[in-house]
Amino acid sequence: MRVLITGAGGFIGEHLVLRLAREGYQVRACVHRRHPEISVPSEVEVVEGDVRNRLSMKAAASGCEVIVHLAGKAHAIHEVRADEDEYHAVNVEGTRHVLDGAVAGGARKIIFFSSVKVFGESSQGCIDESASPQPAAPYGRSKWEAEQLLNEYSARGGLTSSSFRLPMVYGPSHKGNLFRMIAAIDRGRFPPLPYIRNRRSLLHVENLIDATLLAIRSGRPLRPCYVVTDARPYSITEIYESLRKGTGKPIARWRVPAKLLKVAARFGDVLELITRRSSPLTSPMLEKLIGSAWYSSDAIAQDLGYRPLIAFADAVPEMIRFYRASLQ
Repeated sequence: MRVLITGAGGFIGEHLVLRLAREGYQVRACVHRRHPEISVPSEVEVVEGDVRNRLSMKAAASGCEVIVHLAGKAHAIHEVRADEDEYHAVNVEGTRHVLDGAVAGGARKIIFFSSVKVFGESSQGCIDESASPQPAAPYGRSKWEAEQLLNEYSARGGLTSSSFRLPMVYGPSHKGNLFRMIAAIDRGRFPPLPYIRNRRSLLHVENLIDATLLAIRSGRPLRPCYVVTDARPYSITEIYESLRKGTGKPIARWRVPAKLLKVAARFGDVLELITRRSSPLTSPMLEKLIGSAWYSSDAIAQDLGYRPLIAFADAVPEMIRFYRASLQ
C-alpha cells in the first residue's frame, strides 16, 4: 500500500514517515521544501509540494491509496495578529487541493489531522465528538472548514475520510510550548505555579501514530471525526512538577499566587496592544496554563481499539534528553 504524507518534514510527519516505513508501507513523503536535515529511510520517496498549488498536490497524490494530510499553517500562541486569509489559504484551500489530488489519483482513504480548537479555546468538563464546534479563532475556524470539505468529498462516494481532532501533540521536539517550558524551568525563568487542579488533554506523538495506523488498516467505516488523546488528562501542576523533576530541579517550596499571575497577564495584554509585539505572558497564555481543555477519545477506542500506551511521565526523560542534546 502506498501512503502519501503531506507535511512530512514536520515533527509529527517525521515520526509518521519512519514508523510507516518500518511497518512495510510504501511511503511518499511530501515536504514544502527539501532541507538537508530531513532524514528518511532510503526506500521513502520524497517529493516537494505546496498545498496551495493544486497541480503539485495532484502530482503528489498520484497512485497513492491512502493520504495522511498533516500539512497546514499551525496555531501560534505568540501570534499577536492572526492572518485569517493565510489560515484559509493553507488550511482550507490547501485541503481542497489535497482532496482534488486524492480523487484524481484514485485514493480510497484520507486521514486529516484537525484540532480540538474546532470546539473553542477551552472546555467546561469533558468534551467528545457530540459537542457542537464553536471555533473562536482563525486557526480553529480554518480546521473546521477543512473538516467540512472532507465530509463533502466523502459524500460524493469513493473516498473514505476522517478528521482527527488533536490536542497539543508532544514528544522529543525543539518546537512547541513544552520545549520552551523545559528551557525556562531549566534556566530558572519559569515561575513556580500555584497548585491548580485543571484538566488538559495532551497526546504523545507515538500514541497518535498508533491511532493513525489503526485508521489506515481498518476495513470498517470511519466516523467523520475522532478525538484522539492520551489515556487521561493532566493538570498543569502535574506537568510542571514532572518537568522540574526531569531537569533535576527540586519541587518548589513556594508558589506564585494565581491572582498575581492574572495581574501580570493583563499587563502583558496591554503591552502587546501598545507595542504590537508578543509579551512573555498574556491572558490567553495564562488560560492555556490554568484553564481546562479536556477531551474524550472513547469513540476511537470503541471503534478501532485505540489504546494509548505512553503517558506524559513516561515521555519526560526522552524530552529532557532531547533538550540537553540541543544545547550541545
